[in-house]
Amino acid sequence: MTAAADDEDIKDVMAEEKSRGTKRRPVDPAERRKKQLLQADLLRALSEGDLHAYVQQLEKGGLRDGTPEYANALKIFQSWPARR
Repeated sequence: MTAAADDEDIKDVMAEEKSRGTKRRPVDPAERRKKQLLQADLLRALSEGDLHAYVQQLEKGGLRDGTPEYANALKIFQSWPARR
């Protein structure tokens, strides 16, 4: 294992241990990473002005066409000052 992988594993264990004893839901490191990657991909699509990639990421995140959340996300895309 590399030092970066060891650091990531240590952070995961620390987060799990920290969440014990609290009334909040336990932290799932894999789910947290998945959410962070999705957010990064959405931000990248926004900044590039790529509607197709943005919609794909919305669908990956569980938003479906026709819902108010989906419509709001498209409004955000349209109002975002992208480099075009």
